[in-house]
Amino acid sequence: MTQAAMAQTTFERRPVVVGVDDSDSARDAALWAADLAALWEAPLCLTHVVNRAGTVPAPKSPPWLREMGAAAERAGAATTTTQVRCGAPIDQLLDLSRRARLLALGSYGDHGWSGMLAGATALPLVADCACPLVVVRGQSPGVPPPRGGPVVVGVDDTAAGAKAVEFAAHLASLSEHRQLVAVHTWSELVRDLAGHAHRLDADPSELGRRGAEVLERRLRPVLSQHPELRVERHVLPDTPLRALLDHATRAWLLVVGQRRSSSEDEPPLGSTSRGLIGFAPCPVAVIPPAPAAAEALDTGQMHEELRR
Repeated sequence: MTQAAMAQTTFERRPVVVGVDDSDSARDAALWAADLAALWEAPLCLTHVVNRAGTVPAPKSPPWLREMGAAAERAGAATTTTQVRCGAPIDQLLDLSRRARLLALGSYGDHGWSGMLAGATALPLVADCACPLVVVRGQSPGVPPPRGGPVVVGVDDTAAGAKAVEFAAHLASLSEHRQLVAVHTWSELVRDLAGHAHRLDADPSELGRRGAEVLERRLRPVLSQHPELRVERHVLPDTPLRALLDHATRAWLLVVGQRRSSSEDEPPLGSTSRGLIGFAPCPVAVIPPAPAAAEALDTGQMHEELRR
């Protein structure tokens, strides 16, 4: 076996980790992740974090956690484990994300950290997660997340956007519908690498044409790998948040890339990701950023093309 094949095999054996408590939202997240683990034929690990000092022995697995694991197995996750860890929940889950293929969490809850993802408490977890992170949510509290539908992805001309498209296309190719909805938005206002806004001196029809070129360039490599996909293309003069929320109403999953902040004064998580986590009617996947050098190169290329 080649070194590349060994690395791929190791990655595929990484577990899908779900941070859970005894809320209905966490149970929904576990069952949603069980579906994904079954598609990937990957192990599923349900983790409950107790906020105690690391020197205190972890309590025994509670009955609700064992029952949740059994429900995940019935949902199709063949290899399911449960564990209880002690410590600060965010720190513990960030540690697990370094060895996980994906980390999933519920977005609603009556108590505990799993119910606070839409607030500032959990933003460091979303911003620093080392693997793709999915916030599992339905249209409102008490409504389970969708279990089917297309994968919707936000497409831009950054390295983060390329990783999001790759991830979304892969999951769409495994899903029942094999449908990918690719959304690219454009505006006359763009930000440079320093974060300053500039108005482009270009006709709107030209900006739309350039946006279509960006979309096709990002889709081309993934469609060569997944020719079976049915793809909807949308190039819109709108904000990414508003356009993605519009298309999320029928989605199984909404995927966005996490761009690196260009300034220490900016929040570590972009406004689009923050808005989707708070308001999307379906699960939201935030794909971790590419290395800073690659991100800067891709962003610089985009700004140069827009000025032509």
